[in-house]
Amino acid sequence: MARRLTLRQYLYCVSIKRNGSDWFINRELSWLAFNHRVLQEASHPSNPVIERIRFLGIFSNNLDEFFRVRVANLQRVALVGNKATTTLGFDVKETLAKVSDRVIALQAEYNHAFEIAVADLAKDNIRFVDETELNDEQQAFAGNYFRRNIRTHLVPIMIGKDVAFPDLLDGSLYLSVGLLLSHKKGSKMQYAIIEVPRHVPRFLVLPSDGSEQIVAFIEDIIRLELPRIFGLFQPEAVVAHAIKVTRDAEIDMDDDLSRSLMEKMRRGVARRRQGDFVRFLYDREMPAAMLKMLRDNLSLAESENVIPGGRYHNKKDLMDFPNLGRVDLMYKRLEVLGHPQFVRKSSLLDQISKRDILMHYPYHRFGQVVDILREAAIDPSVQSIKINLYRLARNSQVINALMNASRNGKAVQVVIELSARFDEKHNIEVSNHLQQAGAAVEFGVSGLKVHSKLFLITRHRNRKIERIAHIGTGNFHEEKAKVFCDFAFLTSDPQITGEVDRLFDFFSNNYERPVFRNLIVSPYSTRRKFSQLIQREMDHAKAGRPARIILKLNNLVDADMIRKLYAASNAGVRINLIIRGICSLVPGVKGMSENIQVRSVIGRYLDHARILVFANDGNPDYYLSSADWMTRNLDRRVEVSVPIWDPLLQSDIATYLDMQLQDTVKARRVDKRMTNTFILSKGGKEPLNSQEAMHAFHAARLLT
Repeated sequence: MARRLTLRQYLYCVSIKRNGSDWFINRELSWLAFNHRVLQEASHPSNPVIERIRFLGIFSNNLDEFFRVRVANLQRVALVGNKATTTLGFDVKETLAKVSDRVIALQAEYNHAFEIAVADLAKDNIRFVDETELNDEQQAFAGNYFRRNIRTHLVPIMIGKDVAFPDLLDGSLYLSVGLLLSHKKGSKMQYAIIEVPRHVPRFLVLPSDGSEQIVAFIEDIIRLELPRIFGLFQPEAVVAHAIKVTRDAEIDMDDDLSRSLMEKMRRGVARRRQGDFVRFLYDREMPAAMLKMLRDNLSLAESENVIPGGRYHNKKDLMDFPNLGRVDLMYKRLEVLGHPQFVRKSSLLDQISKRDILMHYPYHRFGQVVDILREAAIDPSVQSIKINLYRLARNSQVINALMNASRNGKAVQVVIELSARFDEKHNIEVSNHLQQAGAAVEFGVSGLKVHSKLFLITRHRNRKIERIAHIGTGNFHEEKAKVFCDFAFLTSDPQITGEVDRLFDFFSNNYERPVFRNLIVSPYSTRRKFSQLIQREMDHAKAGRPARIILKLNNLVDADMIRKLYAASNAGVRINLIIRGICSLVPGVKGMSENIQVRSVIGRYLDHARILVFANDGNPDYYLSSADWMTRNLDRRVEVSVPIWDPLLQSDIATYLDMQLQDTVKARRVDKRMTNTFILSKGGKEPLNSQEAMHAFHAARLLT
């Protein structure tokens, strides 16, 4: 047996013996491994073909954000010098090179998966066509559609010495057009750029004889019309190839304190469109001369992320691929359930007063949370509603309920995070609507993102003040709640609700740090408290008592917390990690992490909940949290973790975790090689899909 060291001794020893590559998995490569798991779902024949098409869209959307944020950040760090390293100790320039190689490999795998999915659609009588495959009727239909819906939105830009090259927008799709023109001295090539309109649906369903459904990308409809668009030039030939740029998405917030935060954010969002290029994606069939013209005009060096792709880019739009009425080619619908304590009840607030409630999306209907806010908006006994918002759906019913509450005379306090990346503009608009309705809108804590998922309803009941709190793992977002697996804890326990109220006071008056005895709040106590709980499991293990930790997180990156888990493993603590996304911890290394197993579950839903369980010698502690174990979540954001004390709710969480740990359909093994090997059932055991099993569990609850 290995000699047991104290935590401090162990961390000191390993810090001497191991460098970053031994100690951690590269964060960026681990993220690409996560997106590869998404791509596996797009390739897996067990998934219905339309769902596979949509997974291809998710992969593409994820990769866009990766370049806009992570690659852009690495490129900025690389400017510091040749020896720049990441926080985990990896050489930045070497990381960028590995990222480029891995992305090119994934792009090739992606293109192959797309070709197979398109072929499988064809087997089911759904056929993609390009502009060269249309019959006369389809050409006439496409031409009419083009004139009615597309033509007026096209602005072809001719490339020449007297015309500035257009400012390509992040995420937009463009056609680089080549016109072969006749001259007295021979033919020459004239180039143009056309932006494919964003607001036009990406897919056009064309008329057919009824035996099959015909679908075309909208850029192919534009290609069909190019000879007429450029008819003035009477070109001998016209060619068009898709291009797309990705820009640095970091908002450059200046230090002008005289300008309001909202105005700063508006200016930052406007500047984003001029961010540096971090990726240039082009059709690999593009002629070399056209590619050189583009690189010269965009000042793209050989070393930058210039990535060859297929004929079609912006495949994130595949997320919205139409179902075409083919429910047989989609997941079998799972009924969205009411919570047993809310079904057929006239007052949801009264039900929460009786006992704690645990909502689990998307199995439970998120609309019940909206119903709670709607009830609070009209209940005469309700005095106030306080809520913090991070990401919201368009036309949010949550916002409508809050505006209604304010108009009904309730004191509504809304803490909204303006700097939620990519949602800044929407959050500014929401802030304005709430203020116009009379709500008090605040923008959180200076220097800290407010990432918690809270609301607090205060009412007079039986001549007493009663508070009802919501503490969740996911945002108040109706659309995301249909596909994100999250928990929402609802309670009237004054030990919890009083501290939630104290936190909202802190949002308004953050010059004084509050004290929390039950809630665990970043940036003040999350790192310290969970480190103590790890140490307690180590103490149990050293005393010969059973010791176990189960963590379900989206991302595990923080170096210090990873080292503490290594120390716990070395002390004999059994550790199960369920990490959906990035995992920089290296499991299964003798003398370091041999007692740690890591798995990732990717399925029809996105498992987003953060859950932490510490065995505590048979008296386990359960926590739900808004925080992943990333340095930003532990030290630079307001995050909330809540203890779950009710034995029934603990049992529900334990059931969920057990299903995740027993999954033999959608679970992959996470290791340093990042091969994403599926974990399969053994010994003739029936395969278990944890997400489908969880729906069956909740459905059975309604029948008891």
